[in-house]
Amino acid sequence: MSVLQLRGMIIPLLTPFQEDGSLDEQALRRLARRLIAAGVHGLFPAGSTGEFFALSQEERCRVIEIVIEEAAGQVPVYAGTGAISTREAIQLTRAAEALGADAVVVITPFYLAPSQDELYAHYAAIAESTSLPVIPYNNPGRTGGVNLAPATVARLAAIDNLVGIKDSSGNLAQTAEYVSETPNDFAVFQGRDDLFFPSLAMGAVGGVAATGNVAPELVVELYEAFIAGDWERARAAQIKLSLLRRALSLGTFPSVLKAAMGMIGEPVGPPRGPVAPLSEAQHDALREVLTRMGLTVAV
Repeated sequence: MSVLQLRGMIIPLLTPFQEDGSLDEQALRRLARRLIAAGVHGLFPAGSTGEFFALSQEERCRVIEIVIEEAAGQVPVYAGTGAISTREAIQLTRAAEALGADAVVVITPFYLAPSQDELYAHYAAIAESTSLPVIPYNNPGRTGGVNLAPATVARLAAIDNLVGIKDSSGNLAQTAEYVSETPNDFAVFQGRDDLFFPSLAMGAVGGVAATGNVAPELVVELYEAFIAGDWERARAAQIKLSLLRRALSLGTFPSVLKAAMGMIGEPVGPPRGPVAPLSEAQHDALREVLTRMGLTVAV
């Protein structure tokens, strides 16, 4: 039985690797359990934070399978099934459905520059291929500028199982337009960790928080304080979280998050090449940020 509720803070899990670059399944299980214990509202394996671009199809499916096993119905699992081609995205979506995912999150095609009509057809075909809820993922900064226009999202919202959007554009005005141009039951999630507070104020139902790998309790506190009407506490949590979001520029994504996990005693191994681990100077700068956030950092 699905536990899907389209709200709250969903964490796009890092994908742990061994030093030889192979998948570290035990570390992934530990990470999923840690996030669930922290009270997060959903798990999102095989997304951008999870280095889906560096995984084979078999590895992506295995990552999704492990997270579903660890979630065990406690929280919904939003599987990342995006791909450049519609055909491959459908294959991954059907595989995720067979594995027991609760929903899929599908990044726009990248490398290509599809028109808005082509984007609509892409997502309509994916939605038709599955009974799962489908959530498009808009991240133009990482897809060569491909952007889902609000008018296109409004068209997609008319499809029964196309239920929301993750917006990582960083364009708060566009996020607000997604909210205003879609039905009340269409879920808009903010994908930029430094924009959670204002997005919730504008009608977003939650966020997809990469920083939640490192500070899941803080992410949950931000959301729950906001929902409780304690805006001062929510704003304070947002300010702390934004420190880490800004620190992501210290290295190539997601190297900073992986380094931070090691510093707080929750190692997830290195990123896969061509992404390199942080330098000593970058480590020092990151350590200072984590300390300012109030996190316990190993010596």
